Amino acid sequence: MLQCHAKHAERSDMFTYVKAKLHWSVTMRMFYDSPSLQRGAFVCAVLATAVIGLGCGQKVSSLNHVTGRVTFKGTPVPAGVIQFTPDTSAGNSGAAGFAEIRDGEYDTTTSGRGVAAGAMIVTIDAYSMKNINPDFLPNGEALIVGYKERVNVGTDSETVLDFEIDPKRR
Repeated sequence: MLQCHAKHAERSDMFTYVKAKLHWSVTMRMFYDSPSLQRGAFVCAVLATAVIGLGCGQKVSSLNHVTGRVTFKGTPVPAGVIQFTPDTSAGNSGAAGFAEIRDGEYDTTTSGRGVAAGAMIVTIDAYSMKNINPDFLPNGEALIVGYKERVNVGTDSETVLDFEIDPKRR
C-alpha cells in the first residue's frame, strides 16, 4: 500500500510539473505570436528603466540642510508646510525640498527633505491650529496658503533662512 501511495504521489508531482511546463509553453507561444504583447512588454521595460533613471539624478547627500523661522504678522506660525522648488527661470533645475513648520520653526532633516543649492521659489502654507476639524482642517484655519518668495540657497551644507510672511505680498 505504501508503494502504491508513493507511486501515486510521484505521478501527481509529475503531472503538476508537466501541467506547469505546458502552461509556460502556451504562455510563451502567445507572447511570441502576439506583436501587441511584445510592444507592451517593451514599453513596460522602457518605463521601468526611465523611472529607475529618475531616481539616479542628484544624490541625497548633496542636498543642503535648511532650517529657519517662519512668522506671520510678527508671531510664529503654529503649523504649516514650506516647499523649496527650483527656480527654472533663473536656470536652477536642482532637487526640490520641503519641511513641516511647527511652532514657527522648520528643519528639512527633521521632517522633510533637503534642498539643492541655487535659486529657489519658496511656497509657504501657514495654519492657525484653531478650529481644528480632523477631516477638513487638521491644522486649523488657514492663515495664508500659497505665499511665495524667491531665495537663493547657498552651497553651504547648512543654511538658515527666516521668513516673515507679509499677507499683502503673495
